Amino acid sequence: MEKRLQQWLVGALVVAGIGAAGLMWNSSTRETVVDVAGAPPPHAPRAAMPVPAQAVPAAVPASVLAAAANQNLSAHVADLLASGDPYDAYAAYMLVSSCASFNRRHDLEVHDSKLGAKRALNAEERRNMTRMCGAMTERERVARLDYLATAVKAGVPGAAWMHAIEGPFGDPSALTTRPDDPLVREWKATAASQLDTAAQAGDTTVLMLWGMQKLGGSNLTDRHPVQGYGYLLAVGLIDAELAQPDDRSPQMFAEGSGLLTALGGQLTQEQRAAALIEARRIAAAAKARRERSENKSGVGPASMPGGGLSAMPAGRRG
Repeated sequence: MEKRLQQWLVGALVVAGIGAAGLMWNSSTRETVVDVAGAPPPHAPRAAMPVPAQAVPAAVPASVLAAAANQNLSAHVADLLASGDPYDAYAAYMLVSSCASFNRRHDLEVHDSKLGAKRALNAEERRNMTRMCGAMTERERVARLDYLATAVKAGVPGAAWMHAIEGPFGDPSALTTRPDDPLVREWKATAASQLDTAAQAGDTTVLMLWGMQKLGGSNLTDRHPVQGYGYLLAVGLIDAELAQPDDRSPQMFAEGSGLLTALGGQLTQEQRAAALIEARRIAAAAKARRERSENKSGVGPASMPGGGLSAMPAGRRG
């Protein structure tokens, strides 16, 4: 498997897939901020919200798209699944989902680090994607959910959020059209539990996006503003350890920042203090896990995933 191809497609799906997350939420949180997060409550500022440092989509190297011209999706997926590694199962899910999105829209929005902005594929990139994804079957498309389930069960960063975006059995509309269906209700309970588990593990993508949903409530969760506020605080604490010098999220998600002051305006001082204690616990536990992983693998912090989707490995993690 061309490693850079995996990494690029992961970044592409972050923009194309997570940007659609708002479709599954009710009207109070349906709009998006910076294309990845449910909008804050009406009293919060509508300025652009930074994505956690570890969730910024990967850039689009031209060499990756050149490699895609002669790649076969089925062969890629088979190679990934043969490893038995849940990170590779997640990569397989991302590959198939990227192709499904491209086949549906005949385009993908990707994040270009040189431009510092989203852009559409150019003509050559679009041809390359067409070559790789055009032969995808419906069976392959549906099977992506099995690969995702493997990743979620193993706690692969980002997988729980993508599972929530997919909706009950791959149908997000079921949350509104069949809310009382026992199977849908069971799926909702499972998805919410998985998101909380991922948040407690320090997955910054989940902490931010699920935290926003907890603050305002959604089709997937009732309002839990103290917990949601604590999740957002944890984003800032974790990113303070991992962010690059020009990343804004540690400041934006810090206690006392303008953003969190607005988002936590309905909370009492005692509630905010309790949320901060929980955020510190989450951040400390996440740091301990990173250090154990680094000691085991011999990989330094700069090479380790921080928990966001674009930190998903281009291949297996050690």
